[in-house]
Amino acid sequence: MPGIHNSPSIKPDGSHPPPVSGKPEPAASHDPISLSPHPSKAETPPPPSRRVLFVTDFYQEEILLGIVDHARHQNWELITNMRFHGMLPSETEADGILVTGYSERVRHWMRRWGGTHSVHLGMAPQDLPIPWVDVDYEQAGRAGARHLLELGHHHFVSYTLVKPPDTVRLRDAFIEELQTAGRSVTLLDFESIHGDNTLRVPREERLRWLAESLDSLKKPLAVMVDDDRRSLEVVAACDMVGLKIPEDVSILGCENRAVEVSMSRLPLSSVDMNWRLAGRRAAELLDGLMEGRDKPRNIRVKPVGVVGRASTATFITESPEITRVLLHIRENFAQSLRMTDLARMAGMAERHFRSEFKRLVGHSPRTEIHRARLVTATKLLRDTELKLDAIAFESGLGNAKKLCEVFAEDFGMTPTAWRVQSRYD
Repeated sequence: MPGIHNSPSIKPDGSHPPPVSGKPEPAASHDPISLSPHPSKAETPPPPSRRVLFVTDFYQEEILLGIVDHARHQNWELITNMRFHGMLPSETEADGILVTGYSERVRHWMRRWGGTHSVHLGMAPQDLPIPWVDVDYEQAGRAGARHLLELGHHHFVSYTLVKPPDTVRLRDAFIEELQTAGRSVTLLDFESIHGDNTLRVPREERLRWLAESLDSLKKPLAVMVDDDRRSLEVVAACDMVGLKIPEDVSILGCENRAVEVSMSRLPLSSVDMNWRLAGRRAAELLDGLMEGRDKPRNIRVKPVGVVGRASTATFITESPEITRVLLHIRENFAQSLRMTDLARMAGMAERHFRSEFKRLVGHSPRTEIHRARLVTATKLLRDTELKLDAIAFESGLGNAKKLCEVFAEDFGMTPTAWRVQSRYD
């Protein structure tokens, strides 16, 4: 529709529509959520630059928010109705498509649009040969292993229900990272027992099996799952046999999905896969393809990292006193923490406390405090628009000057430069 778009739209059969005059009214099913900010009364709003369809059979809110980040600035007409009712778009013309298509229904529909620039969210199926943007599950598995190792655990579990390629990559990287550290992993693989019938086994039967399996293992143990839905199952299984979380079982999920994390009776730790950035990268790639600037390519986005919550809020050492101090540091890092007070909390002389802490934790108390403050500062920089003084205060670094000094030493850049880089890497 030349009256709307900068370049002619492409029909599903690959042909171009004839020119039309004027600006046609959008169809009732359109959902142009990404129009530019409302103009003043004296201004005429610019027409949308492109029409893009959002097609999905596996919807994640964070993906769409990332797409909107780009679409709003490019003044796209972004049609997202499928996420409400599951019906494929009724439009017959579009400049581009952003799709998550694993069902045969969506893949069949996509074949009709062979002449339209498209980008897949998540690794594309083999029979849908279009460029894709995915998150890195191998890095997620390694990040999860490192997080649980830092808690002092020696006994580890990987729990999976089914094993699509993403789950296999995450699980194998988790195991490899732990094996490198001299640790072994117990596999609780429900699919290996039930095969093709796995998803037909009643949930109650699966939870009983999981509860019995966890109860039989040496405690304390740390469990990583491939999906926050599985984290909820581990919580339920622990409750069935009276296992305490995180004292007996630490639970680490993946995806950091707001619904599942909120449904749990205690906050769940999870790996933030950075789906919002993946959505933005997919929109940018599609924009480049539609404009003729880019060639089709595949992109993997690094996960943000582990978001630690109550389900892993523990530390395992042979000294309850050192464990108590370390947990105190992690909960109170933003406050002023003196070595004499921490040593007194441990019931030790200060020199002995420093020595024991480093022996059991692997680094000094000051390093632990610094790491906790730095993690908080980076999270606030990435996820908020707080000014530097506020971030310094919230993270325990005092003021913006000190925050800048820390970032110069640890990252070789200013906090502002780190903030920009973290949002676009």
